[in-house]
Amino acid sequence: MKKSRGGFYYGEGYSDLRESVGNARGEDFSDLEEKVGKLGAMSADRLLEELFSNAAAARRRGELDDEKLENFYNSVKGMLTPDQLKRLDVLMHVLRGDNML
Repeated sequence: MKKSRGGFYYGEGYSDLRESVGNARGEDFSDLEEKVGKLGAMSADRLLEELFSNAAAARRRGELDDEKLENFYNSVKGMLTPDQLKRLDVLMHVLRGDNML
């Protein structure tokens, strides 16, 4: 028998959808709520500072490049409001290092 939690269905034996997704991917989401809570408490300026710092570190490690940024952009742009899309466009230009602004 399948159970519903928040509109999602999962099979018998799964105590939590988050746990089942994490286990299927081999990921641990146990600290996800803590991380989200910390981000939610930050100001917009502090969030941007964190974003650019993490992006720069990921580029240095070879984990982030323009192709990955473009793939991310294309995957989320259809879910955003026009205002959100404008803000994302600005962020994408900065993350790519474009001098168009």
